[in-house]
Amino acid sequence: MERIANSGAASAAARDAALVALEQALGPDGVLTDPASLAEFRDPFAPAGQEWYEPSAVLMPASTEEVQAIVRIANEHGTPLWTNGQGRNNGYGGPAPRLSGSFVLSLRRMNRVLEVDEDSAWALLQPGVRFFDLYDHLRATGSKLWMSVPDLGWGSVVGNTLDHGVGYTPLGDHLANQCGMEVVLPDGELLRTGMGGMSNPRAWQVFKHGCGPSADGLFSQSNFGIVTQMGMWLMPPPECYMPGWLTLRKDSDLELLLEKLRPLMLDGTIPNQPMIINAVCAASAFWGRQDWFTGEGPIPDEVIDRIADTPGFGRWVMRFALYGDEPVVEHQRRKVEAAFGHIPGAAVTFSKYDGRNLPELTNPHERVQAGIPSMDLDRMTRWYGGEKGGHIGFSCAMPITGQDGAAIRDMVASELHAAGLDYSGVIIVGKRHMIHVGLVVFDTEDAAQSKAAYDACKRLVGPAAKLGYGEYRSHIDFMDLVADQYDFNNHAQRRFAETIKDALDPNGILSPGKQGIWPRAWRS
Repeated sequence: MERIANSGAASAAARDAALVALEQALGPDGVLTDPASLAEFRDPFAPAGQEWYEPSAVLMPASTEEVQAIVRIANEHGTPLWTNGQGRNNGYGGPAPRLSGSFVLSLRRMNRVLEVDEDSAWALLQPGVRFFDLYDHLRATGSKLWMSVPDLGWGSVVGNTLDHGVGYTPLGDHLANQCGMEVVLPDGELLRTGMGGMSNPRAWQVFKHGCGPSADGLFSQSNFGIVTQMGMWLMPPPECYMPGWLTLRKDSDLELLLEKLRPLMLDGTIPNQPMIINAVCAASAFWGRQDWFTGEGPIPDEVIDRIADTPGFGRWVMRFALYGDEPVVEHQRRKVEAAFGHIPGAAVTFSKYDGRNLPELTNPHERVQAGIPSMDLDRMTRWYGGEKGGHIGFSCAMPITGQDGAAIRDMVASELHAAGLDYSGVIIVGKRHMIHVGLVVFDTEDAAQSKAAYDACKRLVGPAAKLGYGEYRSHIDFMDLVADQYDFNNHAQRRFAETIKDALDPNGILSPGKQGIWPRAWRS
């Protein structure tokens, strides 16, 4: 099921008529059609010279009311919309629309922190608020609260949460720490979820469920509505913040690490979301590939050993952190050291800080695990091609077991090596699951290498599914392929989503094709 061109999109006449109405509703600054502006809303890692997933205009509303106006005009003219908060999810297509010719509805101008409750530790945000914006707001207002951030802080808090994004404090499961949404439905109607269904709720940002079905999850990774406000939980500063590092000597030590790590996650000894990084991925945060190897094909094992021998590196390295009252953290530290002490050659180190009075942290990993946004790790995309480097995230969820870790590592590494690409692996660990991200890096100016990267990712989807590993989010170029793997009972999940889509959005205007959910008019 591939829909890359304008199949089913509105006619040129309908688009032109819609643009006239949209300019009247939003003003001249709210509708962008010039080539320079549109260029920013393409996939930033699209192969050079290739035109795909192209918007025909960008809409920039500044309020919920303007979002409602956009939706009503789009319905009237049959013009599809593709919504994003900041559009910075670059390894998955960035701001580009799945259906070329769509209007990108960018929520960047809706960037206000509406409220912060210091006592109950929550914030109410518009979807254009970046992680940097929320952090700056908290510090500017004297708040002591901590937030959760991903590795790159330029994205939308709301957008990241809705796309099942993760951070690295104890609040790192962002969707689990969301509470209460305001949503513009496909017909322009306004909905508030949970306790927000009351006219004057006192518990909208503290109690998730309300009375009756909980609708919040329907608006994550979906095209059923446009979220215009969202509550996010924050956390009080811990007395003690103790970031830690574990380095492993051998590639095969990964299996034993995962078996030792699982109990520590289940019992809460490690309360955040550790990240396990292989040597190539760790090196890409500091160097370009040419600093280690300039030959053709995947980087040789002996070169990876040299990277691993660099002080502070290993064949795998894990960052994690402990938080809480100092005696509790010290107890957790001893448990961690005892567990990882059974891994031959492993080394564990810690730093220790007063979480209520942090110094200026220079290590970006320590900053991120303290909820301080950064952009330092963006250089990982420059492993090939420097400033023209790009990446695709091939991201599968699985249990925290050595067997699963070895299976996904070996499968992804084998496929990438066969394509002449390096294996750059990241494992993000939750309480009961882990997400293996194959960071498929390439030079966007190298047409052959770009094609090899995209083709390798597509070839991995089916074999991963046969092992029971589904991608938890997907690049727009193979959303349909990923959705096809969720095939239980003749794709019951997709048929359920299509039923909801047809009921809420009969004209099919909201983000056609997102996560493989197509309106009736575009289904083959």
